[in-house]
Amino acid sequence: MPFAVFMELDPYGVAELQPIIEHVERISPDAATPRRVKVEPHISLAVYDGLDPEPIAKALDRFSADISTPSIKLSSIGLFPGPASVLFAAPVVSEELLALHRDFHAAAATAGVACWPHYLPGNWVPHVTLGEQLSPEEAGAAISGAMALWQPVAARLHRISLVRFHPIELLWHRQLPG
Repeated sequence: MPFAVFMELDPYGVAELQPIIEHVERISPDAATPRRVKVEPHISLAVYDGLDPEPIAKALDRFSADISTPSIKLSSIGLFPGPASVLFAAPVVSEELLALHRDFHAAAATAGVACWPHYLPGNWVPHVTLGEQLSPEEAGAAISGAMALWQPVAARLHRISLVRFHPIELLWHRQLPG
């Protein structure tokens, strides 16, 4: 089973995205949305095919000990196209966000695990998944409806978590100081 390290949006940010998530659920009975997979909307920092959770949890303890709740602005929506497309909200890619991602990967390197390449610094496209496993027809309807509902969202990343998925199993988390 794969593992992910992600940072969850605060409750305000989550509430602002709910109308779009509900829209995706109405148009696609099979789409994986945050609510359907029982996870809060988040930005993933890394995904791994397999790992021993203990070393990565220790790296997360060190990494998260001194960080405070980062602010983000979700400024646009997008689509990773394909036969199983992904609808997402995209944050403004700030130096703070890129530094946070780089610093996480530097800390995680001590755990000796290989991250999926598209989550590595230089390849990473930060995003908040709103719906995935969308057929091409569903993706068109999802993006069209999301455009009608979209408004920029100011949020904070208030918790960092390590999970095994699917189904989601929380292995480690820390609430960040605000």
